[in-house]
Amino acid sequence: MLAVVKTKPEKGVEILDRPMPVIGNDDHVLIKVEACGICGSDVHFYEWPLEMHLETMVIIPRILGHELAGIVESVGRNVVGFKPGDRVVSETWGGCGFCYYCRLGRFNHCLHQTRIGQQVDGAMTDYVVVPYFSLYKIPDEVNSEEAAVIEPLGVALHAFERCEFKPGDDVIIIGPGPIGLLAAQIALSGGAANVGVLGLALDKERLEMAEGFGAAAINVEEMDPYEAVSELTRGLGADLVLDVSGGRNTLSQAVRMAKRGGQVVLVGLSPPGEFNSTELIAREVTVHGSFRRQPVTWLRAINMVTSNVVDLSPLITHTLPFSDAVQGFELLVERRAIKVVLVPGKS
Repeated sequence: MLAVVKTKPEKGVEILDRPMPVIGNDDHVLIKVEACGICGSDVHFYEWPLEMHLETMVIIPRILGHELAGIVESVGRNVVGFKPGDRVVSETWGGCGFCYYCRLGRFNHCLHQTRIGQQVDGAMTDYVVVPYFSLYKIPDEVNSEEAAVIEPLGVALHAFERCEFKPGDDVIIIGPGPIGLLAAQIALSGGAANVGVLGLALDKERLEMAEGFGAAAINVEEMDPYEAVSELTRGLGADLVLDVSGGRNTLSQAVRMAKRGGQVVLVGLSPPGEFNSTELIAREVTVHGSFRRQPVTWLRAINMVTSNVVDLSPLITHTLPFSDAVQGFELLVERRAIKVVLVPGKS
């Protein structure tokens, strides 16, 4: 089967023939992949910037991909609740259920994670094996390509679970990528008074999409971002700033854009940068980290999609076969795509 494989600690991936995986654990399930999105972290793995020390995150060689939607092909002997033919999406590990953090209910901090597409082979191929407790069923009305975007929707949704977002809040989102655009939809559907999305000139299409959702587009290369945020928030600053950009020094920017007593949620993975805490302390801004999702996040995200609270379809600008994965990565690197979804055998 064709697979998108990271083979070397340098820029690029290879399209290779790989054997079909087999179930080697009674708690595991074999999934026939219907669609797999290219995540921002996958783009990092593709580009391989040395300052991010990605060798600590992904074991090479590795089939990439964790934004998975597919059909259950076969199940291990201990699997309950899933059978061949079920349409599913998958968490990237699921949590062991027994370690300290899992017993606290913080499954996203499990001490025994085996993340697909990083520590074990992922879903940019025809078949992938995952633990059954990582799976969530999806209804027939959600197509597989959109279902593959439920994982990043969960990332955006968990950011709101981590803070105290309230109807009537002013929300600023730094970064108009898929997670930022999904966060804008969540904020607007949750009753935000004003939502602003910050991006660069290269993000013109993405900023236009944010405007289409009802947010204010702020091109930081054409206007002073602080003045734009001040105008949008009546001179007070934002109640909530979400940094999903992964920029080097955007934490300082986010803190400055928040009002006194406001909140900042950091979502994007960024290289090391500098930060002066004086403004954060003096203005009593609360900073939250947000790391992936919880099981309940998946359930909420699926409900949001099936209830049409959010619309995933506009974000999917390109659907490509696994054989054209390099083209998909380059489209994202050059910001000529918003969301690229890879599918088996599509031409």
